[in-house]
Amino acid sequence: MRIVTLYMLLLFVFSHAYFGKENEGLTVFGWSMLLQSPRTVSFEGAGSAFPSQDFGAALMNPALLQGDGLGAGISWQGGDLAKDQGIAVFSHPLSIGETAGRMQHTYGVLSHGQVQHYNEEGERQDIASYPVAQYYAVTAAFPLTNFSFGITGRYLWERLSEHSEDGREPQAGMGLAMDWGFLWNFGSARYGFGLMGRHFGQQIRPYVKGGANGFALASELAASAFWRSNQDFTWLFECSAPRYSPAIGKLGLEYRFAEPILLRAGMQRELIDVVRYARSAFDSNEDAVKAGYYRLFSAGAGYRYLNFVLDYSYSMLIEGMGSEHRIALSGSF
Repeated sequence: MRIVTLYMLLLFVFSHAYFGKENEGLTVFGWSMLLQSPRTVSFEGAGSAFPSQDFGAALMNPALLQGDGLGAGISWQGGDLAKDQGIAVFSHPLSIGETAGRMQHTYGVLSHGQVQHYNEEGERQDIASYPVAQYYAVTAAFPLTNFSFGITGRYLWERLSEHSEDGREPQAGMGLAMDWGFLWNFGSARYGFGLMGRHFGQQIRPYVKGGANGFALASELAASAFWRSNQDFTWLFECSAPRYSPAIGKLGLEYRFAEPILLRAGMQRELIDVVRYARSAFDSNEDAVKAGYYRLFSAGAGYRYLNFVLDYSYSMLIEGMGSEHRIALSGSF
C-alpha cells in the first residue's frame, strides 16, 4: 500500500506540470510517442483500455502490462515518414512485498539517415549530419482489487548534429518522462475503461552547450474504452488532449477472422474536424473537413502460433505523402 501511495503522489505532481503554460509551442522529444507496435498503430492508438499481452499496449497505457513468465519482442517500422525506427522489449514478473506485478523494459531507436547542411542563404554545404534518437523505458504494473495501475519512467537521448555552427558546440539533448495509467473492467470481458497521462516531464540537457533548457515534453491526457459486441468483434475508443493541441478522437476495431488470425483497423482525427464534418452535412456554407492527422487510416493483422505472435500494420498518409509499414515478432516463455 505504501508503494501505491507513493505512485499516486508522483502522479499528481507530474500531472500538474501539464497545465502550466511555460514554453508553449516548444515541446521536445515528441518522436518517442511515434515508436509504437504494429498492433497499436493498427488501432491508431484507440486500444489503450483493451487488455493484451502485446508489448505496445503497455506503451499506451502502463496498466495494460500483463502476462506470465518471461516475454520478449521486437518491432521495426519503415516507410516514407517512418524510416529506420524500432523497439525491443523484455518483460518479467515483479514482486514488491506482498504485491505481485509485472515489469517491462523497452528500448526505442530512431535514425534519420544523412541530413545535408545548408547555410542561412540556402546554399548547400559540404558537410552532413546523422541525427539519431533513442530512449530506455521501464514500466511496472500492479493488478489491485477493482482496477490495475501502471507507471512508466523514460530516459530520452537525441543527437541532432556532430558539427559546430556559429561557435556553438553540439551535444546530445536529454530528457526525463513519466507515464501513468489506470484500467477498470469490473470483472467483465465485454467492456473496460482506461485513464492515462503520457509523456510528462521535461528536457534536462540542451542540444548545444550553454543552450536553452527545461522545455516541456509533448505530453497528453487521455480516456479510453472498449466494447466487445460479440465474441469476434471489438470496438475501441479513445479521446486524448495533447499539450497545447486540439483534442483528438480515435476509433479502432478488431475482428477475429479465425482462431489464430486477427484483423484490425483504425483512424484518428481532431475533434474539431469531426464537428466540421457533421455541420457540413447540414450547412453548405460550412468549410469542408480538413485532415487533422498525418495518417489517413491504418490497418493490420496478427497471427498467433503457439506462444509467438506476428503482427503487421499498414498506414496510408494524407495528401499523397506515401505510406508506412510496421512488423513485429513477440513471444512468451
